[in-house]
Amino acid sequence: MRKTTAAGILACVIAAAYFMPFTTVMTKDPQGRSWRVPFGMQYSSSGDDSVTFTGLRSTYAVGKDAENALHYNEEMACYGYTYFYDKGNDLSFKDEHEESHDGLMTTLTYHFEPGNTCAGWTVDDEIAWPFGDIRDVDVTAEEAMENDWLVIRDGITQNIWVYNDFSRMVKQGVYCYLRTMIIEGNEVKYVDIQALSDSGFKVLIKDNKGVSEEICRRFSDKEENGVKTVSVYRYGTAEEKPQILFEVKQ
Repeated sequence: MRKTTAAGILACVIAAAYFMPFTTVMTKDPQGRSWRVPFGMQYSSSGDDSVTFTGLRSTYAVGKDAENALHYNEEMACYGYTYFYDKGNDLSFKDEHEESHDGLMTTLTYHFEPGNTCAGWTVDDEIAWPFGDIRDVDVTAEEAMENDWLVIRDGITQNIWVYNDFSRMVKQGVYCYLRTMIIEGNEVKYVDIQALSDSGFKVLIKDNKGVSEEICRRFSDKEENGVKTVSVYRYGTAEEKPQILFEVKQ
């Protein structure tokens, strides 16, 4: 009876270790590099941008333990992705991995880039990244509004709430970004305003003459008779005249 009970307990433990997330361990590859992997996984192969492990675990268990293994590294975000920097191997894992199943065996593949991918990346870079380079912008007004960009057509603000959100964040000291599409007849101009982490403002303007870029010290959107005049000041001195970017009608 005791042997039957012990065998039953052992079977339950084995089944739990196979099907359920468990823990992570360190394993080595033939080059002597150390990797943190789900329990029961062993090195299989590696390439220029990936490393693969195999083990007698379920796909579900391996996937959950793989997520935990990645989080032992330094987490950072850049270029629209989340990376986990492995300092020991000097590489950056992408926030994604692949699991495949063959019989009782599961194969796990991590994808990585050499070095610290996010080295030199700043909060300002992260905020600007979703908007893309203003030089590449060429969209319709409808597409611009779908992207939550401010659109002003022939002096009429089409989606005032977008500007109001930006203005509120600036006043609250939040790092933020506003792209504005200004349509006057057949002419189209884009104006980007970014509140920077050093309390300044980056202003990018794209028109038929090309693209200009300027760092300004002060931002203003003074309202008069229901119209906000959006301006910046390069130096922020009291005697400086404002550079008017556009007007927003409430």
